[in-house]
Amino acid sequence: MSRLLSLLSICVVASATVSVVVAQPKKAPAPAPKKAPVAPAKEPVAAPGPTPTAGSGSAAPAPPAAPEEPPPKDIEGRSENPGNPGGVLVEEPKIVVAPVKKAPVGGYPIEEYLRPINLPANMSEVSIGPHAQVGGAGTRFAGADALRARYGITREVQLGLTYVLGGVYDDPATPDDKIGFHSGKAVGLDLTVLLANWIGVRVGVPVYTKPVAFSLAIGVPIRFQVGDKFTIGGLEDLLNIKLSNFAPSFYQELTNADNANRDKTNATRSDGQLRISGYGIYQYKMKTAFIGRIGFNLEDFASTKTQSNAGGGISYFLRAGVQWTPRGFVDLGLSLGFDDLASYGSFGPAGFLAFRI
Repeated sequence: MSRLLSLLSICVVASATVSVVVAQPKKAPAPAPKKAPVAPAKEPVAAPGPTPTAGSGSAAPAPPAAPEEPPPKDIEGRSENPGNPGGVLVEEPKIVVAPVKKAPVGGYPIEEYLRPINLPANMSEVSIGPHAQVGGAGTRFAGADALRARYGITREVQLGLTYVLGGVYDDPATPDDKIGFHSGKAVGLDLTVLLANWIGVRVGVPVYTKPVAFSLAIGVPIRFQVGDKFTIGGLEDLLNIKLSNFAPSFYQELTNADNANRDKTNATRSDGQLRISGYGIYQYKMKTAFIGRIGFNLEDFASTKTQSNAGGGISYFLRAGVQWTPRGFVDLGLSLGFDDLASYGSFGPAGFLAFRI
């Protein structure tokens, strides 16, 4: 019994001790000491050396402080770009300002090879083209000039007027062999309608005043640009068909005088002409162009003189020259060539002057 009491006493004392220990509150860990701020290094910090081993007798050095970022270049914000937020540098494209090429007045090109078939709307042009053939080898001397005017009603429609100013020749109606100037008697209107940029239709009525004669003139002017400096075209005066007496000519007043003289004797007159012609333009410089023309003409619609009672037949022509445009409203030209390659007497010069308003 005494042993049992002793054991109970020991258990009670141990239980009380454990309760006291458990009931005691735990102490909070002490806060870590704050590090003092490190002053920015004025000079670059040298790289740390090797870490000393334990037991060497020296303390380990503190880690180096990060270098302070330099202040922004534009600290006042004067060069901020609202179109480029975020500070990303984007190279802006360079803008090159090219000189503006002045267009000619009225939009009509100075370069001959760029010109359209018709004049622009509300533009007028007046031109003359004096020419001559020297004569010889069965060909009579003859010179003539015609005044031509055209007006652009619209870009597609153009009105034209031609008047033969006169000619220099030996009048076939007089027995005297004398070359002189004779006033012209041929005049006519024409209308050109553009079907496309490269082709049109031209219809005109040439009239001779004394004796009265008139005809129907039909042309199909075509024009193509080939490459950067070349243009080809032709067929402006394709047909001239007699309607009354004979078909008047705008090229040579001597031809009209011959037909008028045949009317006095009631001889056969020409029924007209079929003319196939083409030209080429080479734009040498902006204001200078070389122009050549070649083709053939069927007088009285006959290929040989034996097929015609009016002295008709076929003749081949060739001409080449240069045109200069000192201003956008004026052209000057000069050419040489043959009206009939079968006769050197048909050789002669030709001039050209055009003025636009």
